[in-house]
Parts: sequence; structure tokens; C-alpha cells
Amino acid sequence: MKILAIGDITSPGGVEHLRGGLWKIREKYGIDFCVVNGENASVINGISKEAAQTLLMSGADVITGGNHTMHNYSVHSFLEESPAIIRPVNYGDKAPGRGYTVIDTGAYRVLVINAMGNIHIEPVLDAPYPYIDKVLRACEGEYDIAILDIHAEATGEKLAVAHSYDGRINVIFGTHTHVPTADYTVLPRGTGYVTDLGMCGEGGGILGMDTGTVLYKLKTRMPTRLKPSDGECFADGVIFTLDGAVCTDITRIKF
Repeated sequence: MKILAIGDITSPGGVEHLRGGLWKIREKYGIDFCVVNGENASVINGISKEAAQTLLMSGADVITGGNHTMHNYSVHSFLEESPAIIRPVNYGDKAPGRGYTVIDTGAYRVLVINAMGNIHIEPVLDAPYPYIDKVLRACEGEYDIAILDIHAEATGEKLAVAHSYDGRINVIFGTHTHVPTADYTVLPRGTGYVTDLGMCGEGGGILGMDTGTVLYKLKTRMPTRLKPSDGECFADGVIFTLDGAVCTDITRIKF
């Protein structure tokens, strides 16, 4: 089984980039399942219902979120309606939507969990471990493959989560920093892991944002509305190949 994971979408331009090319990439690499982190896919922070629907029609099987997911109120109802879009599970039961989903592809039942770290990231949520444990217990026997998106700032926290669930979750990847890491590896008990997928959006700026506005905000500390960079769009992705429950290969792609 081949699973494609794509890093944080940073703008509507990233959505359009995937709309125009994701199905072609799935066909080219023989992808069986695709997870996209879409937490910043709309003009304002967060993701809109319309952007989420476009991504699902464009080749994403599941959309995960992060610390900005709840900022766009237009997606709250869609989080309740659609099993294909999830938010961090440790937001708790009062938040709209769910933190995990099980998708039946016909060949596999795939459990996707979305969790958020709590080091150097806001809002500060509870530690993700008891929430992930609860999901694994609740879904026992209902899935064949498990995937976890750990949306966190601290690399050490992502690694800690990965080692905690090595052999219990088949694929674990980090999101949030928009910078792809080169530490993709198969952990001792067979879990495929990478600390950060990267991003999907306009290049040429700072983490997908316009260089001038980012520098102004950092240098003056004044409130600044960031805007996407004006470079060419691209997508960072990682393909995890599984043989049964064990990850046998990890390949980075950029398109």
C-alpha cells in the first residue's frame, strides 16, 4: 500500500495547485491513499468549507488540521458533516467535528488520527497521548492501517510521539513548521516516520508568506495581516510504502 502525505497548505493557491495536479501525482506513483494537511487553505487562517470540498474532489482522501483550523467558522459545520475532514483530537469534545476517522477504501480500512503538540504552540491543548490512546482503544478491530498527523512546533515532541506509538501506528508524520525535514526513517517496530512534511503553496517567501510583511511584523511587532508570497506554487509530500503493517520505503516528492 502506498500512502501520500502532503504538508500544510498555506493559501488558496495551494488548493488550486492540488486541484490541478494531485490526481496526476496519484496516478504517476500508484498512490492508494492520500492525506493532506489543510489548516491554512483559506485567505484567512484556517480552512473554509469550499476549500475542503475542493481538496476532497481533487484527490485528498482525508484532510487534517492544526492550531488554525477553528479560526474559520465556515468549516465548523462541515467538520460535523464530513468524515473526511478532521481536527486535532485533543481540542476535546466541545470542539466541532472529530479528531479521527476510519475510511474504508475497499481494500483497506484506514484509521487517520490528527493530534496537536503542546510545546511552543498556541492554543495550548492537553498532551496528545491519552487522546491518541483512547482512539486506538475505541477503534480496535475496526481498521487495518493507522496514520497519525502530529501537528507540533517542537521536533523533539514529534519524535517522542513517534517512539511512543512505534509499531502501533503504521505511519506517523509531523506538520506545522512548513519546512521539510530529511529524517524520514522506519522506526524499530516498523512505523514509517518523518518530523515534518513541509508545505503546499507559493514559494519565494517565508514559509509561504510574503517576505516584506513577515519582516515588518517581526521587526516592528506591530499587528500585520500576512499575505501569500508571489512565487510559483509547489507541494511537499512524502510517500510511505507499506508491506502489511510494516513500512518498507519512504520517498520524498515535490511537485
